[in-house]
Amino acid sequence: MGDCRRRRALEWSVAGLAAAWAIACSPTFRGRAIQPNPSASPTETLRTSEAIDIVTGDMELNVPRPPPPGVPASVIHFDRYKLHNTAWFTMVSRDRLRFHVQIEHKWKEYADLGTWHAYLEDDQGHRYVPEGLDRATTKLLVTMWDVETRSVERNQFGDIMAINDDGWKRRQPLGSLAVFRGNGDFVFYKRDILPANVRWLRLVVARSGEAFEFTWDFADAGGPEDR
Repeated sequence: MGDCRRRRALEWSVAGLAAAWAIACSPTFRGRAIQPNPSASPTETLRTSEAIDIVTGDMELNVPRPPPPGVPASVIHFDRYKLHNTAWFTMVSRDRLRFHVQIEHKWKEYADLGTWHAYLEDDQGHRYVPEGLDRATTKLLVTMWDVETRSVERNQFGDIMAINDDGWKRRQPLGSLAVFRGNGDFVFYKRDILPANVRWLRLVVARSGEAFEFTWDFADAGGPEDR
């Protein structure tokens, strides 16, 4: 039993070092939520935290802007597709926290949470590594839109006054965009892992090339300074 525990401690230490190295060498995206500490008033506070959504983008991922309400079509204008990277946690017990994490990306391997390292820290200097990753899935999301070349009516100044419903005369292939969404739960276990006097928790999820910091601020004001 002693050898098994030492081996597990060594595995956790290696995972923690890998995550710290990934953070040091990666651009970091940060998000924060302010809420009560679930342990401070367990009968009055929800055991599920606020969700933190960190929105990123990619220069290769663009979708057409939808037409105004009541307008069947409009001149095409592309907007950056929003990638939603989210996290929230559930206080399973006084000794166990389950962090639900979502990562979106154009590459499947990148969205796969099995390729990421994670650790948890608080304002009291504690740092924890997860017991494991549960219920990890990676799904392909496809968005498609209709592209038509329609004729227009212009005024004497060249402004478009009307768009004719004659796109059927010039058939165009459908436009599409595909991204991958990875989901999974990082589970942390430690005796009294979230006592009532903890002022903030920060979940760090990182891999070579990128890192996310999700911070839940339980204090009335302030919290951890951005580093």
